[in-house]
Amino acid sequence: MGQCFNEMVNKKCIISSNRLLTKIKTQRMKLLLLLIIILFCTSVSAQVNLDSMKQQYNTKTMRISNGIAINGYRIGKTEVQNLMVISPEANSYYKLYLKNNKPAMILPFIGLAASISGLIVQKNNRSSGLILLISGSVVNAVGSVFKVIANHHLQNAVWTYNRDILFPVK
Repeated sequence: MGQCFNEMVNKKCIISSNRLLTKIKTQRMKLLLLLIIILFCTSVSAQVNLDSMKQQYNTKTMRISNGIAINGYRIGKTEVQNLMVISPEANSYYKLYLKNNKPAMILPFIGLAASISGLIVQKNNRSSGLILLISGSVVNAVGSVFKVIANHHLQNAVWTYNRDILFPVK
């Protein structure tokens, strides 16, 4: 009888441990299913946010291409100035651009005029003409330096504006 009782307890233990293992497996499966659902929902949400960000990028950001364009349409200087007010940092870069762009636009004409007058004067007075020609080239080079600096400030202004439009500081 003692042996029979032990066999019965062992069978019950095996059956109860099998039930316990089955219960644990079903709980793990439920947890795994829940994680898969959460990951799926998160990826769908991320896709929606990505699409929204892409739409904002295409419609609200500035691009430099033969002037400044938003959403494929070229905008004028006053519109750019009005838009730059949204971002104080971008506005300061844009003001630096305007400050450096004026000499960058004027100096090449002065350099060209000096070079042409140097060529004309060189017929009568070779040394004066050569000095004017070299001065005109130097003025052109200085104008180019101003243009490079101005373009750098414009790129910084547009980049900062786009950053502040896409990721506003709260």
